[in-house]
Amino acid sequence: MKQTSVFLFLALLFSLAVTIYLWFFYPQKTIEKYQVELYDLDNVPVLKSHEFFLDDLALSATAVYAIDLSSMTVLYEKNSQQSLYPASTSKMMTALVALDTFPLEKELLVSKEATVSGNKLLLKEGQSIKVKDLLAALLIFSANDSAYVLANNDEFGLDNFINKMNQKSSALGLTQTHFVNPAGFDENGQTSTARDLSIIAGELLKHKQLKELVAMQHKQISGENWSYDLYNSNQLLGQIQGVSGVKTGTTELAGEVLVTLIERDGHQILITLMNSLDRYQDTSALIAWILNNYEWKKL
Repeated sequence: MKQTSVFLFLALLFSLAVTIYLWFFYPQKTIEKYQVELYDLDNVPVLKSHEFFLDDLALSATAVYAIDLSSMTVLYEKNSQQSLYPASTSKMMTALVALDTFPLEKELLVSKEATVSGNKLLLKEGQSIKVKDLLAALLIFSANDSAYVLANNDEFGLDNFINKMNQKSSALGLTQTHFVNPAGFDENGQTSTARDLSIIAGELLKHKQLKELVAMQHKQISGENWSYDLYNSNQLLGQIQGVSGVKTGTTELAGEVLVTLIERDGHQILITLMNSLDRYQDTSALIAWILNNYEWKKL
């Protein structure tokens, strides 16, 4: 009887010790919540045939990424996550951060630091220009001085504006994109990928005012005693049915870069090319290939 009591006491003590350990010391299971984004499956691109060949699609671009925006289906990719110089396609992020930072009607002051090389409006020191006009010059004409006027007018200066560009990249999940200047000049640390640029472009296209700007072939902006005619450098606008943007870029190290939106028959296709020898020929060939090889169906 005495042995039974001792056994029961020990069992109770052991049970109590286990309970205390589980309650206070055992690692708690953490349940993580994830946001799941659902896409419309009423209109999904599928290959017309499983027997198709890419031999006739000889693209000169080092990296390519093509995606159907409605379903987020990847239609074509080539080295889409290879880090390369983005050139002036960097200005898509500059525009997004500017839109977060300034009201469109706000007038910004041109400082001496806005004198840069490449495409520019030749803005004069001390001149005032509205944010909406700087964005037009930035996205249509790819004006480098517009990028610097926007960045230099950040409350905490140029470096803070560039930090915002990188913070926004991180918020979008772009692990291979980094900026060190707002215009897209070739510098160590100014890198992106075809996939990341497509995500940035997709974010830009969510903003009505920016989407309208990248689709314009020409726009005149004006103020007191000045006016500028802005002509889009994208040669596919008005040449291929449905092309409505988005951004060009060219530097010595980046080669030819082009982000293209084509809207046709209710479909939106985004194509990004990096380090191309002929971005317009490459994009034209890829548009034709996609439309010939895919059909949109309800799944």
